[in-house]
Amino acid sequence: MNNQNLLVTLTTSELRRLIAEVLDEKLTPVMPQANVETDPAALYSRLEVAKRFGVSTTTIDKWRRFQILPPHVKIASRVYFYKDQIVELVKRRQRDPERFKNL
Repeated sequence: MNNQNLLVTLTTSELRRLIAEVLDEKLTPVMPQANVETDPAALYSRLEVAKRFGVSTTTIDKWRRFQILPPHVKIASRVYFYKDQIVELVKRRQRDPERFKNL
C-alpha cells in the first residue's frame, strides 16, 4: 500500500458543508424514524416539539431552561427529546389544562 499525503484547499463554506454531510451520515442510524408506539426511544427535534405545541423554537429553549419540558438529549450540539415523554406531556396537559396553562 502506498501512503501519500494529499493537500486539499477548501473554503470555509465548503468545509462546513463537508462537516455537515459527515455528521448527517453518522447521526442517521442514531436517530430512529420509527413511530412512538413501536419505538419509545424515538426522538423529536426542537422544531418538531415546537410544531407539536404550536410555539417557536425560542419558546422551546425557554421551556427547556425553566425545566418545563422533559430532559433532553444532545447529539452533535443538537437538542432532541424522547417522543414518548413529549407525548405524555401533551396528554397530561390535555387532562389538566389549568396546571399547564403557563406552557
